[in-house]
Amino acid sequence: MPQDEFQALLQFFKVLADENRLKLLGILAAGEHSVEELAALLQLRAPTISHHLAKLKELDLVNMRSEGNTHYYRLDAEALRRTNKQLLTPEKMASLVQDVEGDAWEQKVLRDFFEGSRLKEIPASRKKRSVILKWLANQFAYGTLYREPQVNEIIQRYHEDASALRRELISTKELLMQRENGFYWRIPSGENWRSAMLRSIDRQPLQIWLGTPHGSGPFPTILELHEDPDFTQPDWLSPLAQTWVEAGFAYMVINYPAPAPGSYALSFRERIAGNPGNWELEDLLTARSWLLERNIADPKRILLIGWSYSAFVVLLAMGKTPEMWSGAIAGAPVIDWLQEYEIASNKTNLQALFSGSPEEKRAQYVTSSPVEHASGIRAPLLLLQSENLSSVLQEGADRYIAELRERQPLSTLHRYAGKNLFAIEQMVAQHKNMLNFARRIV
Repeated sequence: MPQDEFQALLQFFKVLADENRLKLLGILAAGEHSVEELAALLQLRAPTISHHLAKLKELDLVNMRSEGNTHYYRLDAEALRRTNKQLLTPEKMASLVQDVEGDAWEQKVLRDFFEGSRLKEIPASRKKRSVILKWLANQFAYGTLYREPQVNEIIQRYHEDASALRRELISTKELLMQRENGFYWRIPSGENWRSAMLRSIDRQPLQIWLGTPHGSGPFPTILELHEDPDFTQPDWLSPLAQTWVEAGFAYMVINYPAPAPGSYALSFRERIAGNPGNWELEDLLTARSWLLERNIADPKRILLIGWSYSAFVVLLAMGKTPEMWSGAIAGAPVIDWLQEYEIASNKTNLQALFSGSPEEKRAQYVTSSPVEHASGIRAPLLLLQSENLSSVLQEGADRYIAELRERQPLSTLHRYAGKNLFAIEQMVAQHKNMLNFARRIV
């Protein structure tokens, strides 16, 4: 049972662990009464009745109305039914001991296989090995990137076979850590996290990861799009995912799984070819609707995030569907595809992306360029750009932000040091700026 539900259940029983409060609920279940009437019925002083009623109001079990100087109370039957449904089911009561039982067994596994701080052997049993791997994953911090030698060094503090354990940590069965461009990072798990499959409006599969803070929604929400035509990792989760949730945001990322053999699904590149940005924008809207239907996201506090190729989609969404988003963070985006083509050393990839050159597909290059839709943006934007870009692209970004600031003063351009060889590394380095921006606008 989640900690917030456990505390709510504990508070419920504490308040009702009183004979007079239970009698009050019984009386109010039959009809409305004033404090004086309740005092007479229970033969208690009026201040004592008021104290008990205040405790019941903390649980939203009674409602009050005023008539002149007299306050009348009645039972809120709907609140009582809601509490019963949320907290007092047999399943919820049984879940009170699940963690206790699970923790006890896991602790026994750890005692059996560790001698001091050293792992005596890697368990042959998958279930027991999972306990060891989960323990190992806990030795890595959230929001931190590790190079392979660093991962090996941490694992070898406990067991010499770093290679085998490292592979297990990033395996799809365990999914405790991820690897990209030579970096490793810990990914979250547990009751606050889940994976799901959505369907796009053209019936393509969309894999999502969702993390939510404790409590009930709707929450301010981070919606991240992850993919580009040259990189596919169908169950990717940002190294910053857990830090967003710890800061009070719901976090969702959209991924694109590879087509199953024999299916009619398209690869990501096949789907977007000739019209980049079109279907990806529709996918953002699909995810937004899914979040709203489940009361997870506050419709007025949804912030988009994207890097590299996905950053251009985020800017496109901000310009073409401005009423849907409260702001966006775009790291190293393409702002103008025609400009990008002019300076590209290898134009073949862009021609494949647009199914032709600008001479053949100029209208599509223009339509897919965020700069073409800048006039539609109404919400704050944080644009993160490497300072090592060509002067042409830097000047283009300056003009883009200058135009936005005429309508949205909070839009800002921040240039970070170093070449943008690893967007994942810059993502983590820029987290403080990103978090401050997000808190300011949602």
